[in-house]
Amino acid sequence: MLFKQKSRSLLWNFSITVAALVLGSNSCSTLSSYSSPNSVVGLTASGVNSLRTLTDNHTWVYATAISPNGQYVVSGNYDKTIDIWQLSTGKLLHSITNHGDAISSLAITPDSKVLASGSWDNRIKLWNLQTGQMIRVLDGHGDDVEAIAISPDGKYLVSGSADNTLRIWDLATGKTVRILKDEAWVRAVAISPDCQSLISGNEKGQIKIWNLSSGQLQTVLIGDSQGIRSLAFSRDGEFFASGGSDKTAKIWDWKSLRILNTLQGHQGTVESVGFSRDGKILATGSYDRTIRLWKVVTGEEVGILSQHQKAVNSVMFGSVGNQRVLVSGSMDETVKVWSVKSD
Repeated sequence: MLFKQKSRSLLWNFSITVAALVLGSNSCSTLSSYSSPNSVVGLTASGVNSLRTLTDNHTWVYATAISPNGQYVVSGNYDKTIDIWQLSTGKLLHSITNHGDAISSLAITPDSKVLASGSWDNRIKLWNLQTGQMIRVLDGHGDDVEAIAISPDGKYLVSGSADNTLRIWDLATGKTVRILKDEAWVRAVAISPDCQSLISGNEKGQIKIWNLSSGQLQTVLIGDSQGIRSLAFSRDGEFFASGGSDKTAKIWDWKSLRILNTLQGHQGTVESVGFSRDGKILATGSYDRTIRLWKVVTGEEVGILSQHQKAVNSVMFGSVGNQRVLVSGSMDETVKVWSVKSD
Protein backbone atom coordinates (compact mmCIF):
# COMPACT_ATOMS: atom_id res chain seq x y z
CA MET A 1 0.00 0.00 0.00
CA LEU A 2 1.34 3.41 -1.02
CA PHE A 3 1.59 6.58 0.96
CA LYS A 4 1.66 10.12 -0.34
CA GLN A 5 4.36 11.99 1.55
CA LYS A 6 2.23 14.90 2.72
CA SER A 7 0.05 15.50 5.77
CA ARG A 8 -2.82 13.29 4.65
CA SER A 9 -4.28 9.85 5.19
CA LEU A 10 -3.43 6.65 3.38
CA LEU A 11 -3.50 7.02 -0.39
CA TRP A 12 -6.10 4.26 -0.57
CA ASN A 13 -8.43 6.53 1.37
CA PHE A 14 -7.80 9.54 -0.84
CA SER A 15 -10.79 10.83 -2.73
CA ILE A 16 -10.83 12.60 -6.05
CA THR A 17 -13.44 15.12 -6.93
CA VAL A 18 -14.59 15.69 -10.44
CA ALA A 19 -15.49 18.89 -12.11
CA ALA A 20 -19.17 19.62 -12.45
CA LEU A 21 -20.71 18.98 -15.89
CA VAL A 22 -20.52 22.14 -17.96
CA LEU A 23 -23.29 23.22 -20.26
CA GLY A 24 -22.91 22.82 -24.00
CA SER A 25 -23.08 26.54 -24.81
CA ASN A 26 -21.20 29.64 -23.72
CA SER A 27 -23.97 31.03 -21.56
CA CYS A 28 -25.32 30.95 -18.04
CA SER A 29 -28.79 29.43 -17.74
CA THR A 30 -31.79 30.35 -15.66
CA LEU A 31 -34.52 28.04 -14.48
CA SER A 32 -37.14 29.80 -16.57
CA SER A 33 -35.12 29.57 -19.80
CA TYR A 34 -33.96 25.98 -19.39
CA SER A 35 -35.46 23.18 -21.43
CA SER A 36 -34.35 19.58 -21.14
CA PRO A 37 -32.99 18.07 -24.38
CA ASN A 38 -33.78 14.43 -25.09
CA SER A 39 -34.69 13.62 -21.50
CA VAL A 40 -33.70 10.30 -19.99
CA VAL A 41 -37.00 8.89 -18.74
CA GLY A 42 -37.48 5.92 -16.47
CA LEU A 43 -33.79 5.08 -16.29
CA THR A 44 -32.98 1.82 -14.53
CA ALA A 45 -29.94 -0.45 -14.46
CA SER A 46 -31.57 -2.49 -17.23
CA GLY A 47 -31.45 0.68 -19.36
CA VAL A 48 -27.69 1.12 -18.87
CA ASN A 49 -25.34 -1.18 -20.78
CA SER A 50 -21.56 -1.28 -20.96
CA LEU A 51 -20.62 0.13 -24.35
CA ARG A 52 -16.83 0.00 -24.21
CA THR A 53 -13.88 -0.08 -21.83
CA LEU A 54 -10.95 2.30 -22.36
CA THR A 55 -7.52 1.47 -21.04
CA ASP A 56 -3.99 2.55 -21.96
CA ASN A 57 -2.07 0.38 -19.51
CA HIS A 58 -1.72 3.25 -17.07
CA THR A 59 -2.59 3.15 -13.42
CA TRP A 60 -5.53 4.38 -11.37
CA VAL A 61 -7.97 6.71 -13.09
CA TYR A 62 -8.79 9.61 -10.79
CA ALA A 63 -10.84 11.94 -12.97
CA THR A 64 -12.85 11.98 -16.18
CA ALA A 65 -14.47 14.67 -18.31
CA ILE A 66 -16.75 14.58 -21.35
CA SER A 67 -16.61 17.40 -23.89
CA PRO A 68 -19.97 19.17 -24.34
CA ASN A 69 -19.85 18.51 -28.10
CA GLY A 70 -19.72 14.76 -27.43
CA GLN A 71 -16.46 14.19 -29.31
CA TYR A 72 -14.03 13.52 -26.47
CA VAL A 73 -13.71 11.75 -23.16
CA VAL A 74 -10.65 12.56 -21.06
CA SER A 75 -9.10 10.65 -18.18
CA GLY A 76 -6.70 11.98 -15.55
CA ASN A 77 -4.46 9.37 -13.99
CA TYR A 78 -2.30 8.68 -10.96
CA ASP A 79 0.81 8.21 -13.14
CA LYS A 80 0.71 11.96 -14.08
CA THR A 81 -0.79 11.33 -17.53
CA ILE A 82 -3.87 12.68 -19.26
CA ASP A 83 -5.51 10.59 -21.97
CA ILE A 84 -7.81 12.09 -24.59
CA TRP A 85 -10.08 9.59 -26.32
CA GLN A 86 -12.56 9.80 -29.16
CA LEU A 87 -15.81 9.12 -27.35
CA SER A 88 -17.67 7.54 -30.27
CA THR A 89 -14.98 4.95 -31.08
CA GLY A 90 -12.78 4.66 -27.98
CA LYS A 91 -9.69 5.55 -30.03
CA LEU A 92 -6.84 7.08 -28.01
CA LEU A 93 -5.97 10.43 -29.62
CA HIS A 94 -3.43 11.92 -27.21
CA SER A 95 -1.55 10.90 -24.08
CA ILE A 96 -0.09 13.89 -22.27
CA THR A 97 2.76 13.62 -19.77
CA ASN A 98 3.52 17.14 -18.57
CA HIS A 99 2.32 17.35 -14.95
CA GLY A 100 4.70 16.63 -12.10
CA ASP A 101 2.28 14.53 -10.02
CA ALA A 102 -1.05 12.73 -10.19
CA ILE A 103 -3.99 14.32 -12.03
CA SER A 104 -6.77 14.99 -9.55
CA SER A 105 -9.41 16.78 -11.56
CA LEU A 106 -10.50 17.77 -15.07
CA ALA A 107 -12.87 20.26 -16.68
CA ILE A 108 -13.66 21.29 -20.26
CA THR A 109 -14.86 24.68 -21.52
CA PRO A 110 -18.42 24.90 -22.89
CA ASP A 111 -17.12 25.36 -26.45
CA SER A 112 -15.15 22.07 -26.14
CA LYS A 113 -11.90 23.78 -27.12
CA VAL A 114 -9.95 23.93 -23.85
CA LEU A 115 -9.21 21.21 -21.31
CA ALA A 116 -8.17 22.14 -17.78
CA SER A 117 -6.32 19.73 -15.49
CA GLY A 118 -5.63 20.02 -11.77
CA SER A 119 -2.78 18.10 -10.18
CA TRP A 120 -1.04 17.19 -6.97
CA ASP A 121 1.89 19.23 -8.34
CA ASN A 122 -0.08 22.31 -7.11
CA ARG A 123 -0.72 23.48 -10.65
CA ILE A 124 -3.56 23.80 -13.12
CA LYS A 125 -2.76 23.50 -16.80
CA LEU A 126 -4.82 24.47 -19.84
CA TRP A 127 -4.66 22.41 -23.02
CA ASN A 128 -5.91 22.60 -26.58
CA LEU A 129 -8.35 19.70 -26.47
CA GLN A 130 -8.08 18.93 -30.16
CA THR A 131 -4.27 18.89 -30.42
CA GLY A 132 -3.23 18.10 -26.85
CA GLN A 133 -0.86 21.09 -26.81
CA MET A 134 -0.42 23.07 -23.60
CA ILE A 135 -1.78 26.63 -23.62
CA ARG A 136 -1.03 27.98 -20.16
CA VAL A 137 -0.01 27.11 -16.59
CA LEU A 138 -1.96 28.51 -13.64
CA ASP A 139 0.34 28.85 -10.64
CA GLY A 140 -0.66 30.01 -7.18
CA HIS A 141 -1.78 27.17 -4.94
CA GLY A 142 0.60 26.09 -2.19
CA ASP A 143 -0.52 22.46 -2.05
CA ASP A 144 -2.38 19.84 -4.09
CA VAL A 145 -5.10 21.05 -6.42
CA GLU A 146 -8.02 18.79 -5.54
CA ALA A 147 -10.92 20.04 -7.64
CA ILE A 148 -11.66 22.38 -10.53
CA ALA A 149 -14.79 23.63 -12.28
CA ILE A 150 -15.38 25.95 -15.24
CA SER A 151 -18.28 28.39 -15.26
CA PRO A 152 -21.02 27.69 -17.82
CA ASP A 153 -20.21 30.95 -19.62
CA GLY A 154 -16.58 29.86 -19.98
CA LYS A 155 -15.19 32.96 -18.26
CA TYR A 156 -13.89 31.56 -14.99
CA LEU A 157 -12.17 28.52 -13.58
CA VAL A 158 -12.51 27.77 -9.88
CA SER A 159 -10.04 25.55 -8.04
CA GLY A 160 -10.00 24.04 -4.57
CA SER A 161 -6.81 22.96 -2.84
CA ALA A 162 -5.27 21.19 0.12
CA ASP A 163 -3.79 24.59 1.00
CA ASN A 164 -7.26 25.46 2.41
CA THR A 165 -8.08 27.98 -0.30
CA LEU A 166 -10.21 28.37 -3.39
CA ARG A 167 -9.03 30.46 -6.31
CA ILE A 168 -11.13 32.07 -9.01
CA TRP A 169 -9.19 32.44 -12.26
CA ASP A 170 -9.89 34.45 -15.41
CA LEU A 171 -9.65 31.82 -18.15
CA ALA A 172 -8.83 34.35 -20.86
CA THR A 173 -5.78 35.74 -19.05
CA GLY A 174 -4.86 32.97 -16.62
CA LYS A 175 -4.76 35.51 -13.79
CA THR A 176 -6.13 34.94 -10.29
CA VAL A 177 -9.23 37.07 -9.82
CA ARG A 178 -9.86 36.24 -6.19
CA ILE A 179 -8.60 34.00 -3.37
CA LEU A 180 -11.16 32.58 -0.94
CA LYS A 181 -9.91 31.23 2.36
CA ASP A 182 -11.31 28.11 4.01
CA GLU A 183 -10.36 26.58 7.35
CA ALA A 184 -9.95 23.09 5.92
CA TRP A 185 -8.75 21.09 2.95
CA VAL A 186 -11.06 21.90 -0.01
CA ARG A 187 -12.11 18.68 -1.71
CA ALA A 188 -14.89 19.66 -4.13
CA VAL A 189 -16.18 22.63 -6.12
CA ALA A 190 -19.13 23.29 -8.44
CA ILE A 191 -20.59 26.39 -10.12
CA SER A 192 -24.32 27.05 -10.43
CA PRO A 193 -25.77 27.00 -13.96
CA ASP A 194 -26.69 30.70 -13.70
CA CYS A 195 -23.04 31.56 -12.91
CA GLN A 196 -24.06 33.40 -9.76
CA SER A 197 -22.82 31.00 -7.09
CA LEU A 198 -19.90 28.76 -6.24
CA ILE A 199 -20.21 25.87 -3.82
CA SER A 200 -17.27 24.16 -2.15
CA GLY A 201 -16.92 21.14 0.11
CA ASN A 202 -14.19 20.63 2.66
CA GLU A 203 -12.66 17.93 4.83
CA LYS A 204 -14.74 19.03 7.84
CA GLY A 205 -17.96 18.13 6.05
CA GLN A 206 -18.95 21.74 5.37
CA ILE A 207 -20.54 22.94 2.14
CA LYS A 208 -19.94 26.64 1.61
CA ILE A 209 -21.88 28.83 -0.77
CA TRP A 210 -20.05 31.83 -2.19
CA ASN A 211 -21.03 34.64 -4.53
CA LEU A 212 -18.98 33.95 -7.65
CA SER A 213 -18.60 37.63 -8.60
CA SER A 214 -17.75 39.10 -5.21
CA GLY A 215 -16.29 36.07 -3.45
CA GLN A 216 -18.50 36.77 -0.44
CA LEU A 217 -19.34 33.77 1.74
CA GLN A 218 -23.13 33.52 1.91
CA THR A 219 -24.00 30.27 3.68
CA VAL A 220 -22.36 27.33 5.42
CA LEU A 221 -24.16 23.98 5.40
CA ILE A 222 -23.25 20.75 7.18
CA GLY A 223 -23.21 18.18 4.42
CA ASP A 224 -21.42 15.23 5.94
CA SER A 225 -20.26 14.02 9.33
CA GLN A 226 -16.77 13.21 8.06
CA GLY A 227 -15.91 15.11 4.88
CA ILE A 228 -17.29 16.21 1.49
CA ARG A 229 -15.74 14.43 -1.48
CA SER A 230 -17.88 15.50 -4.44
CA LEU A 231 -20.40 18.11 -5.59
CA ALA A 232 -22.51 18.63 -8.70
CA PHE A 233 -25.40 20.77 -9.90
CA SER A 234 -28.31 19.59 -12.01
CA ARG A 235 -28.36 21.34 -15.38
CA ASP A 236 -31.57 23.21 -14.60
CA GLY A 237 -30.22 24.51 -11.31
CA GLU A 238 -33.02 23.07 -9.20
CA PHE A 239 -30.78 20.70 -7.26
CA PHE A 240 -27.24 20.03 -6.25
CA ALA A 241 -25.78 16.82 -4.86
CA SER A 242 -22.98 16.04 -2.43
CA GLY A 243 -21.08 12.85 -1.76
CA GLY A 244 -19.16 12.16 1.39
CA SER A 245 -16.96 10.03 3.55
CA ASP A 246 -19.96 8.85 5.58
CA LYS A 247 -20.91 6.59 2.61
CA THR A 248 -23.98 8.63 1.71
CA ALA A 249 -24.94 11.09 -0.99
CA LYS A 250 -27.38 13.91 -0.45
CA ILE A 251 -29.67 15.71 -2.88
CA TRP A 252 -30.32 19.34 -1.94
CA ASP A 253 -33.00 21.73 -3.09
CA TRP A 254 -31.07 24.75 -4.36
CA LYS A 255 -33.72 27.35 -3.53
CA SER A 256 -34.36 26.30 0.05
CA LEU A 257 -30.90 24.77 0.70
CA ARG A 258 -32.65 21.87 2.42
CA ILE A 259 -31.79 18.20 2.02
CA LEU A 260 -34.35 16.61 -0.26
CA ASN A 261 -33.04 13.03 0.00
CA THR A 262 -30.23 11.22 1.78
CA LEU A 263 -29.10 8.28 -0.35
CA GLN A 264 -27.94 5.26 1.61
CA GLY A 265 -26.63 1.99 0.25
CA HIS A 266 -22.96 2.42 -0.60
CA GLN A 267 -20.46 0.56 1.56
CA GLY A 268 -17.65 3.04 0.98
CA THR A 269 -16.95 6.74 0.51
CA VAL A 270 -19.01 8.36 -2.24
CA GLU A 271 -16.25 9.67 -4.48
CA SER A 272 -18.34 11.24 -7.23
CA VAL A 273 -21.86 12.39 -8.07
CA GLY A 274 -23.38 13.31 -11.43
CA PHE A 275 -26.85 14.23 -12.67
CA SER A 276 -28.41 12.90 -15.84
CA ARG A 277 -29.00 15.52 -18.50
CA ASP A 278 -32.67 15.90 -17.58
CA GLY A 279 -31.91 16.06 -13.86
CA LYS A 280 -34.13 13.10 -13.00
CA ILE A 281 -31.38 10.60 -12.13
CA LEU A 282 -28.28 10.91 -9.98
CA ALA A 283 -25.34 8.56 -10.46
CA THR A 284 -22.96 7.99 -7.55
CA GLY A 285 -19.55 6.33 -7.74
CA SER A 286 -18.04 4.83 -4.62
CA TYR A 287 -14.97 3.33 -3.07
CA ASP A 288 -17.08 0.16 -2.75
CA ARG A 289 -16.48 -0.42 -6.51
CA THR A 290 -20.09 0.25 -7.54
CA ILE A 291 -22.09 2.88 -9.36
CA ARG A 292 -25.61 3.41 -8.07
CA LEU A 293 -28.49 5.15 -9.82
CA TRP A 294 -31.14 7.07 -7.90
CA LYS A 295 -34.32 8.96 -8.70
CA VAL A 296 -33.67 12.55 -7.71
CA VAL A 297 -37.14 13.50 -6.52
CA THR A 298 -37.90 10.37 -4.47
CA GLY A 299 -34.42 9.13 -3.59
CA GLU A 300 -35.34 5.63 -4.79
CA GLU A 301 -32.42 3.47 -5.85
CA VAL A 302 -33.13 2.17 -9.36
CA GLY A 303 -29.95 0.31 -10.24
CA ILE A 304 -26.45 -0.85 -9.32
CA LEU A 305 -23.59 -1.20 -11.81
CA SER A 306 -20.87 -3.44 -10.42
CA GLN A 307 -18.53 -4.11 -13.36
CA HIS A 308 -15.61 -2.11 -11.97
CA GLN A 309 -13.07 -4.10 -9.96
CA LYS A 310 -11.84 -1.28 -7.73
CA ALA A 311 -12.97 2.11 -6.41
CA VAL A 312 -15.04 4.25 -8.78
CA ASN A 313 -13.57 7.76 -8.59
CA SER A 314 -15.65 9.55 -11.19
CA VAL A 315 -19.07 9.40 -12.85
CA MET A 316 -20.72 11.81 -15.27
CA PHE A 317 -23.42 11.79 -17.91
CA GLY A 318 -22.94 13.06 -21.46
CA SER A 319 -23.98 12.40 -25.03
CA VAL A 320 -22.64 11.30 -28.40
CA GLY A 321 -25.05 12.68 -30.95
CA ASN A 322 -28.46 11.39 -29.91
CA GLN A 323 -26.99 8.63 -27.75
CA ARG A 324 -26.87 9.30 -24.02
CA VAL A 325 -23.86 7.91 -22.16
CA LEU A 326 -22.52 7.55 -18.64
CA VAL A 327 -18.75 7.59 -18.20
CA SER A 328 -16.96 6.21 -15.14
CA GLY A 329 -13.30 6.14 -14.11
CA SER A 330 -11.85 3.67 -11.63
CA MET A 331 -8.79 2.59 -9.74
CA ASP A 332 -9.05 -0.65 -11.75
CA GLU A 333 -7.17 1.36 -14.44
CA THR A 334 -10.16 1.64 -16.79
CA VAL A 335 -12.66 4.15 -18.07
CA LYS A 336 -16.02 2.62 -18.90
CA VAL A 337 -18.52 4.12 -21.31
CA TRP A 338 -22.12 3.06 -20.68
CA SER A 339 -25.00 3.53 -23.09
CA VAL A 340 -28.08 5.04 -21.46
CA LYS A 341 -31.43 4.11 -22.96
CA SER A 342 -34.68 6.02 -22.72
CA ASP A 343 -38.02 4.33 -22.25
